Amino acid sequence: MAIPYQPQNPAAEQADGNILITWTPALGATGYIIQRSTDGINFSTLATVGQVIQYQDSLPGIGIMYYYQIAATNVSGTSPYSSIVQMVAAPPAEMSLYELRLRSQQTANRENDNFVTTPEWNAFIRLAMYELYDLLITSYEDYGASSIVYINTNGTTSLYPLPDGATNYFGGQYPSIGTSDPAPAFYKLAGIDLGINTSNNAWVTLLKFDFIERNKYVYPNSTSTIYGVYNMRYRLMDGNLFIIPTPAGNQQLRFWYAPRLPALLQDQNTTNIGISGWLRYVIVRSAKYALNKEEGTDAAHLDAELLFLKQRIEQAAQNRDYGVADTISNTRVDPLYGGNGFASGGGGNAGW
Repeated sequence: MAIPYQPQNPAAEQADGNILITWTPALGATGYIIQRSTDGINFSTLATVGQVIQYQDSLPGIGIMYYYQIAATNVSGTSPYSSIVQMVAAPPAEMSLYELRLRSQQTANRENDNFVTTPEWNAFIRLAMYELYDLLITSYEDYGASSIVYINTNGTTSLYPLPDGATNYFGGQYPSIGTSDPAPAFYKLAGIDLGINTSNNAWVTLLKFDFIERNKYVYPNSTSTIYGVYNMRYRLMDGNLFIIPTPAGNQQLRFWYAPRLPALLQDQNTTNIGISGWLRYVIVRSAKYALNKEEGTDAAHLDAELLFLKQRIEQAAQNRDYGVADTISNTRVDPLYGGNGFASGGGGNAGW
């Protein structure tokens, strides 16, 4: 009996932190040797299996590039190893930059085409990631708004720098960490609440500043809410949060926002946004960016899929809580409060 043929068509895919290696059967093989490496050069044997054509590397480690090669064996010896395949394990529903680029190239049918360079692909993916992030935030309203910062007022300050992820945290404490470490960098505002007393056991939702009514925002004012809070408003201006009128001392502002999306720069970097499989939007959008670079390339099928994905995301957002449907607007009116909400002037909650 001759030694078996070399295994062909090796492939790697990942899901839920696991990596699956597949290959086509090798003539004469009675078993296979799977080897793994973290540098693509120095390999060690990961497993020896029988007459199968796949092997799952269970939870090898998140955010690490792994390389694999396969050899076929029988009683006469071992075949040459296959070509090398690589993959990065990611958390459930997430992908690495490497995998996003690979899937985008496959979608555009440009896997072995150097017309679009790797840095260009990566740039397209980063752009598409923010498009998806904006779409999710707009559709779901509170998606990504888990970061909360408490601002301690002093009676004199009305302008507070927005968190930059490095130094600014409004001069207060970031409660999720429990220290004065910087809060995640600000991206989009979800809303602001004002503590109505020093014990902060009740909150009033602030509305956005309406410039045309700017002279109404004085303190005190004859029109107040049932909690005695006088027409306080907020606006974002040049990297700062502006509160008008200046809040009294010994109060707190509760600041809800979506943090900046981490940039994918290295192949091993993984996303943190892939709920419900929506990363397909990034793949299709990146493929569309790449095909747009080639004049005369027909990408109508990608346009159609992007439209479908956008509609599907919006539809899923509407169906997530059928009991009380959310409405995206500058000042969201909550039907639970008869359309009036907590604050004077109409809307019950500040929108995006």
